[in-house]
Amino acid sequence: MNLAQHKKTVTIFIPAFNEEKNIEGAVESALNVVKTRSTDYEIIILDAFSSDKTGEIADRLASENKNIRVIHRKKWLGLGANYMEGVRQASMDYFVLFPGDNEISGVSLSESLALLSETDIIIPYTMNTEVRAPHRRIISKAFVILLNTLFNLKLRYYNGNAVYKTKVLKNLTINSQDFAYNAEILIKLIKSGHSYLETGMKIKPITNKTALFNIRNIFGVIKTISLLFYDVNIKNR
Repeated sequence: MNLAQHKKTVTIFIPAFNEEKNIEGAVESALNVVKTRSTDYEIIILDAFSSDKTGEIADRLASENKNIRVIHRKKWLGLGANYMEGVRQASMDYFVLFPGDNEISGVSLSESLALLSETDIIIPYTMNTEVRAPHRRIISKAFVILLNTLFNLKLRYYNGNAVYKTKVLKNLTINSQDFAYNAEILIKLIKSGHSYLETGMKIKPITNKTALFNIRNIFGVIKTISLLFYDVNIKNR
């Protein structure tokens, strides 16, 4: 088998909701990573029903690079639904989300991609948590403790932009359409025997984040965790 057959390919999925100020920088950061690593790639931008010029900018970027594609949502369907649409559209070996707000540094993405051959899942955790607001740090820590307790795990973080094998994600069904989708994916895959490796990452300070912890998302998280607990710990599936 020649070296080309061993070469890892990656789909970088960039969801964006009203990110006209950040989307071009996010794409540029992702492109710098794949070009530096000489990785075969595709970038899928999902315009999540934006009311600003996010979609227009995404279309322009796609017109300038044949490896970039754009999905335009006509209504808001939730974080989990958007993620799984990216998975359905992906055609490369590995799949990773890169935020449209450009919160994650290209260095962190590059470090995750460097570990592809070592394990099934690369799970990043935030090292510089001090750049986030105190209430977000408290909620995030409580979320981690709750999930580790319920599912007998020792993960540092559940909401990072993990790198997965695309074919594994395509065969996975998730219930969460909102905030808890990534935790559901991680728990189901780890409990089914997939290996993983945690790696530290640094994020950029973002001041215009949309509130994730509204009433709808809180009820969605409770529902997802309850169904997941039943499936994993009671039904063993």
